[in-house]
Amino acid sequence: MTTGHLGRYRQNKYVTASPGQLLLALYDGAIRFGRQARKAIADGDTAAKGESIGRVTAIISELTSTLDHSKAPDLCANLEQLYNYMIERLQEGSLKMQVEPIDEIILHLEGLREAWSEAVQKVEGQEATSSKLMSASA
Repeated sequence: MTTGHLGRYRQNKYVTASPGQLLLALYDGAIRFGRQARKAIADGDTAAKGESIGRVTAIISELTSTLDHSKAPDLCANLEQLYNYMIERLQEGSLKMQVEPIDEIILHLEGLREAWSEAVQKVEGQEATSSKLMSASA
């Protein structure tokens, strides 16, 4: 596959993704950039650290902005607090060039990703079952 085809494939992958799949992709990206930030800090590469921390922060900010407090106020309030805490820890790890805060954030992100993955599978499984039932009755 050429680079152009690969880029179009990736773009289509996200255009056709369900909201749940997009959420998981955001978590995957945040985890990937968190690991890159950790490596950059361990290697003393401040430029790469800054870029990776910036990307994780941007993804967490996006996750925060998409919370719908009208649908699940308690859950959204808790997630917002956790996301704000993560951003604070990212900043701390970045300023002090410490991997421990980054490791903590990666663990939080992995745990959240796992929980959301289970929820997405359950919802998408129910939607698929409903679609089959609707098709069978039509």
